[in-house]
Amino acid sequence: MDRQKQLAIAALLLTMLFWGSAAVFLRTLALALSPENSLALRYAILTVINVIGLAITGGWRIEKRDWPRLLFASLAGMAGYNHFVNAGFALVPAGVGTIVMTVEPLLIAALAFLLLREPLSRFILIGVGVAIAGAVVLFWQDLTSATPSAVPPMGVLMLLLCCICWAIYTITAKPLLVKYGSFSITALTMIIAAPVLIGLASEPLPALAAKLDARQWAELFYLIIPNGILGTWLWNYGSRQLPGAATGTFLYLIPVIAVTSGALILAEPVTLHVILGGALMLAGVAAAQFGPRLLGQN
Repeated sequence: MDRQKQLAIAALLLTMLFWGSAAVFLRTLALALSPENSLALRYAILTVINVIGLAITGGWRIEKRDWPRLLFASLAGMAGYNHFVNAGFALVPAGVGTIVMTVEPLLIAALAFLLLREPLSRFILIGVGVAIAGAVVLFWQDLTSATPSAVPPMGVLMLLLCCICWAIYTITAKPLLVKYGSFSITALTMIIAAPVLIGLASEPLPALAAKLDARQWAELFYLIIPNGILGTWLWNYGSRQLPGAATGTFLYLIPVIAVTSGALILAEPVTLHVILGGALMLAGVAAAQFGPRLLGQN
């Protein structure tokens, strides 16, 4: 395995750590401000940081012919994903919602195959299958427990739409990442998406900021820097180096890390289902990424 691929895998693993652990802080901020308001405040601050970064690096220079792709990736991908994932989890229980979102790597693999002609190796297909099985085991109790009402179809639809949006972002942005680099495209797509997401706020941004205490500001900082800027940059770096289908399998690590973070930070219980499901998810990622190497095929 060459060094670039090793760095890409390391970048994606670190991204999953950021994105998985962020679920804890997304929950606490949503309770304080609402999902839409916390998202608007995050993107307002992200925009300032990204504008400064682009001004320093000069990374805002994009050829005219690439602007349609950039706009599509930003609005249909970045903005669409953030909007629909917030709306979906407001309606659907977390366990069931995570099961719905396991289709995301499948959509990335399918779009990579259809649009970029990236092959679907048997190792990737096996890895996706094992990871889906792990997701089912991980949240089996949520799926089989009695609930007072059925899962709202609109919530499921929102989560499916958010998966489609992130698949669109990952595949559409890939040629731009190769051409302009991870930081420029990460920053530009966030800036273009920001007006849409900030527009979702139900209160003025200064009023929202005034509601936060010191701990909540620290949580917001984590969501903005490690989870937002650094996480998306690392994701873009990794997805630029690896096939889209292989990149998507890393997303199955998010619920494992989210459950672990909940146990460590919020003292949420860890059951046998969590342990077995997490092990299967890790095995799925390993099969997709390291299968050929383990068998001595490359």
